[in-house]
Amino acid sequence: MSPLQEPLHRHETVLESYTVNGAQADLVAWEESLWCGKQRYAADNVNEPDIEKLMEEFMALGDAELSPNQPEEGWDVCMSFNYLSNQRPSGVFFGFLVESRDQPQGFDQIWLPPGQYMRVPVTEETARAMEEEPWQGGVPPYQWVSETLAPRLGFHCPDSSLPIVEYYRHQSDGNINGCWLYVPVAAGK
Repeated sequence: MSPLQEPLHRHETVLESYTVNGAQADLVAWEESLWCGKQRYAADNVNEPDIEKLMEEFMALGDAELSPNQPEEGWDVCMSFNYLSNQRPSGVFFGFLVESRDQPQGFDQIWLPPGQYMRVPVTEETARAMEEEPWQGGVPPYQWVSETLAPRLGFHCPDSSLPIVEYYRHQSDGNINGCWLYVPVAAGK
């Protein structure tokens, strides 16, 4: 265990902090939260949704000069739903944490229930500590948590309706200044 890290977001509370092989990991609880963006699901339980089409739809909102009301400043997410299960179609969501239900037409809104996640920074150092290759994009490296960290720390990754989340921090010029991976976990094996 290591000293508790600060929450990165207003809807999360850090429950425990860990250091494993030099990698920082935090067990966090999220409150119920509202998200605004664009979402798309696969047509079956085998394939992924059309990510290129989803990105086009998401970018079209900005091209139309639409933006969400009351978004979390400097952050956005990519959420992957049902990637820990083959019982439901997988889905992907691009968007923002928001405070208001009043959003411009064209955005999808989703409510996430409260949940517990393992949070790790997506860095080369974390990949080395997990004895994995650095992440190059695509499906998030949730195995860092599901196969390595969670079992070592007494957790497992349940077949949950909670998403795997890539949470991106942006600089004032729009460039990405960090990514954190959140994977839903539960106590026990």
